[in-house]
Amino acid sequence: MKSISILRRLASIIYDSLLVFAILIIMSIPFYSFNVEGNNILKLTMQVYFYLVTQYFFVWFWVNSQGTLGMKTWKIKIICEDGNKISYKKAVIRFNSAIFSILIFGLGFLISIFRKDKKCLHDIISKTILVKL
Repeated sequence: MKSISILRRLASIIYDSLLVFAILIIMSIPFYSFNVEGNNILKLTMQVYFYLVTQYFFVWFWVNSQGTLGMKTWKIKIICEDGNKISYKKAVIRFNSAIFSILIFGLGFLISIFRKDKKCLHDIISKTILVKL
């Protein structure tokens, strides 16, 4: 199994970000009839809603297709360290760890440059591997 470079990961992330952005625009239509700017509870509800929609997108694709559309385009597959398909639990852990990796100024992703196995922080935490098809 061949490890995935940070550039291939980045290309996949950019592709998937565009898809998620388009989905979030469509999924935000129910909020158009409300005054979101003046209501903090509605703002929080909308943020949680967007987070859950985004999480569902990634988790569903990782578990059911072993990769998102961006990952498939760049010939990347996600598996457990033992070679099996990942479970919903691991996918949720991986998603939330990836959010954390981004929030710490991307350092969770940058550690892959210095590791021989090219794993990011969220790969290590969730015990998953990205492999080239």
